[in-house]
Amino acid sequence: MNIQTHPALLFMLLAFAAAVGGMLRFAVTSIIARYCGVQFPLATLLVNSSGALAMGLVAAMLAAKPDMSGAGLVMMVGFLGSYTTVSSFSLQTISLWQSHHYRQALLNIGLSFGLCLSLVWCGYSAGCLLW
Repeated sequence: MNIQTHPALLFMLLAFAAAVGGMLRFAVTSIIARYCGVQFPLATLLVNSSGALAMGLVAAMLAAKPDMSGAGLVMMVGFLGSYTTVSSFSLQTISLWQSHHYRQALLNIGLSFGLCLSLVWCGYSAGCLLW
């Protein structure tokens, strides 16, 4: 069954994937915060960078296997859309800045953009080799 031709099924799969992605994000950020603290938003950086790597892998899979577009949509929009969190990154960066932790705020911006962009590229390159 092609999930793209069944909008109700696609909607349910997107909702399920988003729920799983959100729960995983909560678990990862809770564990990292417990063991590493919250002085620097390491948990958000880890979630966003691992999500960026996964996004690159899925994009490469879709480029090689366009017939997987329904599954790719569920993974990218549903799972990764709720797993990664640009809004948390933004709020934490503003909070660091307002607390006069300028270096940490700038480090968070640089690492988040540089690392995530690099990891999307790495994931895509690795995916091209796999598929």
